[in-house]
Parts: sequence; structure tokens; C-alpha cells
Amino acid sequence: MPQNVIDLIMADHRDVEMIFEKLKKQPEDRPALVAELAAKFVAHARAEEAKVYPELAKAAPNEQGEVRHGVEEHHEAEELLVTLMETDPDRPEFLTALEQMVKAVKHHVEEEESDILPAMAKAIPGDRLVKLGRVFSQAKAEELAKPPKPKGRTKEELVEQAKEKGIEGHSSMTKDELVSVLGK
Repeated sequence: MPQNVIDLIMADHRDVEMIFEKLKKQPEDRPALVAELAAKFVAHARAEEAKVYPELAKAAPNEQGEVRHGVEEHHEAEELLVTLMETDPDRPEFLTALEQMVKAVKHHVEEEESDILPAMAKAIPGDRLVKLGRVFSQAKAEELAKPPKPKGRTKEELVEQAKEKGIEGHSSMTKDELVSVLGK
């Protein structure tokens, strides 16, 4: 039986919670786990913002404030994700950055699961939620096929990092090129 978008979103939430637990308990796997977290979190957030939230805002205009708030929380969590990605996983600061990320995501998940998703279940018919599940899943797949690029760093910050690492031609690169080169 096809899953509806609400079930898919909640499954993603549980998946991210499991990654957080592994990050705490498996320090040797942190580089790979951070990469997995970044890819999955960004794909989820982008798909939700592009495909799911607009449908809720259209079906229940009184939920537009909650939708905007959800988007803001995604962006805040992405900033924390950038910090986590840039923190050496062997340093004590990593656990501090991780705890900040966990706290922000936990808060967002609680609000989404207690406010946004129930409003969606009420405002959007079941068959439409199933179709939206397929659209959401497809949008996530497309995002996962792209290299992860969480929002956060400005082009100037990226140029400075490239300069520090001695990357030639950094001053003429686009932001996406800098993200790509620095990610290697």
C-alpha cells in the first residue's frame, strides 16, 4: 500500500533521530554519519519546503504562519548543520555542535508532528496525501542526487576558506564551485 506524505515525513524524522544516536555512540563513524545526516536532512527540508508546505498553505490558509515557521526552523537547523560539518569530529566542540543541532531538530519535529502534520491530515484528503507522498519522495530523490549544499556560508567565507587551503583560482569561482572544491 502506498504511503502518504505524513507517514513518509515521520519516517524521515525517526531516521534522523537514529543518526543522531549513532553520532553520539559511534565516534569512529562520525565523518560518514555527518555526511549522511547532511544529505538526508537537506533533501527532506528542500522537498518539504518545495512540495509539501505549499500544499498545506493552499489547503489551509490559516496554517501559513506555521508553514513559514517550519521553513525558518529548517534554515536555523541548516546553519547548525554547517557548523557541525565544519567541526572536527574528534574535538570536544563536536558534541556541543551536535547537541545544538539535536535540540533544534527535536524542537522542529515536535512542532511539526503536533501542529503541521495534524493540520495537513485534516485539510488534505487521503488520496491527495498519497499522491503528495510520491511527489515528496521524488523531490527528495532529486535532492539526494545533488551534492549536499546546506545554506549558511557566504561566498566571501568560502573564498576565505579556499584561500586558506591554497586552492588556486578561488577568487574567480562561483559559490557552487567553491562549495564543490572545498567539499573534496
